[in-house]
Amino acid sequence: MNQKTLTLLLAATLVVGGLAALKISSDSAAVSSSTSNAKLLPELDKKVNEIASITLQRKDGTATLVRDASGGWGLAEKEGYPVDASAVRQSLLALAEMTPLEEKTDDPSRYEKLGLQAPDAEGSTSTLVTVKDKSGAEIAKVLVGKQSEAHGGMPSGNTYVRRGDEKVCWLAKGSPELKDKPTDWLKKQILEVKRDRIQSVEVKHADGELVQVQRAKPEDANFDLAGIPEGQELSYPTVAGSLAGALEYLNLEDVLPADKVDFTKDPGPTSEFRTFDGLKVTVHVKDEGDKCYARFEVAYEAPPQVGPAPEPAPSAEGAMPEEQAEEAKKSPEEVKKEASELQERLSKWAYVIPAYSKAFFEKHMKELVKAKTPPPAPPEAPNSAETTPADEHPADEKPH
Repeated sequence: MNQKTLTLLLAATLVVGGLAALKISSDSAAVSSSTSNAKLLPELDKKVNEIASITLQRKDGTATLVRDASGGWGLAEKEGYPVDASAVRQSLLALAEMTPLEEKTDDPSRYEKLGLQAPDAEGSTSTLVTVKDKSGAEIAKVLVGKQSEAHGGMPSGNTYVRRGDEKVCWLAKGSPELKDKPTDWLKKQILEVKRDRIQSVEVKHADGELVQVQRAKPEDANFDLAGIPEGQELSYPTVAGSLAGALEYLNLEDVLPADKVDFTKDPGPTSEFRTFDGLKVTVHVKDEGDKCYARFEVAYEAPPQVGPAPEPAPSAEGAMPEEQAEEAKKSPEEVKKEASELQERLSKWAYVIPAYSKAFFEKHMKELVKAKTPPPAPPEAPNSAETTPADEHPADEKPH
């Protein structure tokens, strides 16, 4: 075999080897692509409209999210109280979109490092998610562990998981937002009544003290405080109006059925909020342990007519502010409907409210006033007994 023939055979061998390597590489890429496109929980993606309940089991408690007939969601551990439906949808979507990236281990001794111990194991930080349909049949089950870290210790957006009762752990693409406590899922806002609507607030204390603030017209910026003790004045001009914002950003920390809290035993203050359009909200509060509970009653009471309703003030551009315009459109029928719906929703529950909200419903007169500032002393008059010094002469006099 001459040199030329040997060279040709070697070249052919390299070509064949290269094609084989290319084929293996392509096959590997295809497998990788197929794996990356596969869903971690394919049944969840297929049966999303059949989901009736989601159970999230953690070491410190279980949250069971249940879908009601209207398509909304409630928390079974809180008698079906509404939860944040958008948070539920986001978590379901994130779970359905997860894809397996890499098989990690099937050794139970390594589960702890990945945060994939069973929820009832000592020191466990995992969340066991079980999704079922209306019949109770299981659609999907996955144990969600820690997020993996990217370079520099930053979250990678990938999560360690273990499917169903499998032993093998996976690193999966995606990071579902699963809240830590059952109460974290609750819809936080109790109600919202804008300060602009409030005409008067009255706080009745158990010892008989009464705190009342009111204003005559919606365009009045400040509220008047009734019964200011003699020798005292408002601690600052807008302090009385601070009570009017109590219902504007009112959120809960926890909730119980109304019959679980006895508001007749050691009751706290009762507050009444009245709006210019006839909405009346009564709030009863009481302390029990380290918690403050609030109960709400809502009704419509026709406001007194004191003349034609004033036109809302225009904005700087000459147009009525959107929120103000919306409020101005409310008819008595609309307010009655609002009151009925709020009463139906709120009367069933006793709400645990945060300390900063509690303060609004327990205001005392002494918190709103201060001793009057004495008027400034008048300037001292010149002493008439003083005489002009001998070496000084009035401007219109000349020395002799």
